[in-house]
Amino acid sequence: MMPITLGSLFEFSGTHIERGMAESAMHSSGKRAAPCWPGFASETIAKQLNETLNVDVFELLAGAWEKFKQVRDCAERNKHSPGELAIVRLTDVEITSTNAPFLQATSNGIALPELNFKLELVAKFEALELVIRDARVRALRPGTASARVCLKYGKTKLYELPTPNWNLPGAIEMPGDGIPIGRASGQ
Repeated sequence: MMPITLGSLFEFSGTHIERGMAESAMHSSGKRAAPCWPGFASETIAKQLNETLNVDVFELLAGAWEKFKQVRDCAERNKHSPGELAIVRLTDVEITSTNAPFLQATSNGIALPELNFKLELVAKFEALELVIRDARVRALRPGTASARVCLKYGKTKLYELPTPNWNLPGAIEMPGDGIPIGRASGQ
């Protein structure tokens, strides 16, 4: 099964790049400027940034699972022996992942100001089951879910897309040996 990527929920467009450039100019000079990369150039730059969004959503959200005691407990050897399979059910879960795609470009050999975007993903699950073995999340089973993606430049919201009925597969296998859960110190 193909991973569910951040790019499947959001894509940069030339308009996002142009608005980011205008916001950058306003932050540095206090005046709104015409975009430096109109049309074809901004679309080409958006395509380049979209390549950075080929990241598995559930790998991005993995660090948040460790905030739940039931998940952390699965990494403790005194509670779960090697090879033991644990299924952890979480309910009413909201997880946020904030990402910082940026662009450093040149025009005719001159460095242009770096564009620093903020891309926030908020995922909500009515229920989520994690399949854990040997302190690694091996698979998950999401229930009813929703997602919201928000693109900002500085404090300015450039774009927001809610997915109220996020269509996810019944089970999602994690790549490789799964996603590790931090072991308690001394374990």
